[in-house]
Amino acid sequence: MRVLAFLVTIIVTTALALGAGLLVALYLREAPNGLLVAAAAASPFLVFGPLFVGSWAAYFDHRAPTAGSGYLQRAFLVVLAVDAVAAVVVVVTSLSARAPVWVPVVLVGGSAVLFVIARPIGNRLRRLEPPMAELRDQVLPGPDVIRRKMVAIGITFVIAAIVSAVGVAVLNVLVQSRPREALTGVLLAGQLTFLATSLASIVVAIPFGRLLRDAGGRDLDRLRRYAKVVLRSKDLPIQESERPGALRYAQFVQLVLQFNTAYVTLLYISLAFQFASGIVRGNLVVFSTIVLVLMVGFLAWALPRTIVRIRRGRRYVEEHPSADPAWEPKTLAS
Repeated sequence: MRVLAFLVTIIVTTALALGAGLLVALYLREAPNGLLVAAAAASPFLVFGPLFVGSWAAYFDHRAPTAGSGYLQRAFLVVLAVDAVAAVVVVVTSLSARAPVWVPVVLVGGSAVLFVIARPIGNRLRRLEPPMAELRDQVLPGPDVIRRKMVAIGITFVIAAIVSAVGVAVLNVLVQSRPREALTGVLLAGQLTFLATSLASIVVAIPFGRLLRDAGGRDLDRLRRYAKVVLRSKDLPIQESERPGALRYAQFVQLVLQFNTAYVTLLYISLAFQFASGIVRGNLVVFSTIVLVLMVGFLAWALPRTIVRIRRGRRYVEEHPSADPAWEPKTLAS
């Protein structure tokens, strides 16, 4: 049930984000270039802001009297402020472009509705989670499990590529397309292929994320502390009773980071196909070029940092073998 809800959420939010971008491109293009680029950059926040709030509610209880709940409240206020700025940008750009009134109403009003329903839906999904397993009973996924998940991602890529290629080929046969239109179709096929593969990579990793949160007792404050110690090598005090959880966190976070990196990279490749298609069509050429450069820059910054953190997780596991809850000291034969 949670996997289905997660998949539906990703598909719906992706469709809404693309729809918001399409509205900006179609109805706000008469605005000055600066405002148009600002509105195009702001529109995704109207969708993904509520997504973040709902995701946090699905993972952690913001009403719990812990330090983590205070962090969630502050994060919620930050997201709300960012979305408020995005809404103002969209409204100002709509007025400048003399767009129909319903355009900013749909964009801003739709975001407000998503904010209203995000937390209740997230709370409902959190209550559907299975109970936490004891640390000793948690099993680290072996190479065979990882291999099966990689195979699933590969099969998704092949199927999506075949379906997209066949669809584009049939469309080119039925409709006499110009070279530019045919190239746009190829780019669309590439976008859909990598989008489907990115969704597969994040869906197969859902159990790893649950194990990661279970390692910290689903306590956000404790998980943040583990992250600082394991991934950032901070010298923070960890109680003796928390050391097994920190080790489990170090074991599971390596897998989560690897699959999340695959998801982000594949998603960015999909978006690159989309923006390249816009450049070919002559739509938002400046904005698409800027976004492509920013995406490449972000990946160049994020990927090395992620690799470093994965290595730190491995090193923490190697340096604390006795903290494993399933570890038993070997005795010498007499």
